[in-house]
Amino acid sequence: MKYFQTVAIVALCLNVAWAEVVNFKKCPGEEKCTIHEVSISPCPEAAEGVACTVYRGTNVSISFDFTPEFAANELTADVSWTQPNFDLPFVGMDTAACKSTKCPTVSGTRQTYAYDLPIKKSYPPKHYDVKWKLTGEN
Repeated sequence: MKYFQTVAIVALCLNVAWAEVVNFKKCPGEEKCTIHEVSISPCPEAAEGVACTVYRGTNVSISFDFTPEFAANELTADVSWTQPNFDLPFVGMDTAACKSTKCPTVSGTRQTYAYDLPIKKSYPPKHYDVKWKLTGEN
């Protein structure tokens, strides 16, 4: 039987000079892992507990330490801006999460996911909450 396990983070409040630990919220109903820490670079605003300021045409490095409560041979990454009625996916993102973290995952084993996210000039300038999900199919 196939089923999906998901590691999800919502509200990374990117507005994105060194990797700073940022505040985050877990997605409602997603209890398949423990998120220990989320870091974003650049994000000097994190020291004050406010959203990061990110500039179009730059890259943002994000990493998070997590412990999955499931084993998976492969992981898929999905990043989207959360809107009140829908999520808008980041265009052109590499969804092969195993390029950014160790696979296979082992249930109960802490690991780090690290990704450089290009902020394209075509993205509209405004405040966005970001949802980041890693999904494993077993």
